[in-house]
Amino acid sequence: MKIKLILLIFLIGYSCTSQSPKAKKTLDGHQFLIESTTGGKSEGSENMMFNAGQVENDVCKQWGFGKAAYTVDDNGHFKFSLTSEKEGRMDWEGNVHGSFISGQYVWIKSGQDDIHYTFEGKEVK
Repeated sequence: MKIKLILLIFLIGYSCTSQSPKAKKTLDGHQFLIESTTGGKSEGSENMMFNAGQVENDVCKQWGFGKAAYTVDDNGHFKFSLTSEKEGRMDWEGNVHGSFISGQYVWIKSGQDDIHYTFEGKEVK
């Protein structure tokens, strides 16, 4: 009986400690060259960089949009919002699959209609 009890305690202890916590999904360290389109027209290429839990876009930065925190799930679906004091807000969401990225975003600015974009691109290595 004692052996069974000791074995049971050992198995319970082992099962509780052998499962390491799942690593949090991150896009940190990845950079993508994307092309945005609206109304079937190309808006050009831009770089999207993920670092330290934040994302930055080189073209958006020129318009006063700063870095923003992003979220990403285990399937590579991400979301973030870039804000600019003068230019409003851009709400982005998309998916990363391997070295490919795609998604959509909307530019929301007071005094103008919302502008909807789609984007796709590839990782820059």
